[in-house]
Amino acid sequence: MGRLKFEEEHWTKVEVKGRECLFNDMRIDRSSIPEGKFMYEVADEDSDGNPCRMRPGILVNFFGTIVSDEPFVPDEGDTIYLGSEDWKYME
Repeated sequence: MGRLKFEEEHWTKVEVKGRECLFNDMRIDRSSIPEGKFMYEVADEDSDGNPCRMRPGILVNFFGTIVSDEPFVPDEGDTIYLGSEDWKYME
């Protein structure tokens, strides 16, 4: 199965590092992201259901995709690390 289109998916509001974002648990086609939005893929640690990092692309332990209005500043390389307090579901 290929990547899905942004506009065809249901999105859940989440707060990531204090910023409201959209979340979907599938892989989304980057070319379908609206202009001016920023997409990151999220990984959980050993598939435990707790998001621990996000990057432009995730290969292992994929958890989902977020889209934000502003870019996140990477902690190391192109990775943003997430602690338990950095992720909250809003709906």
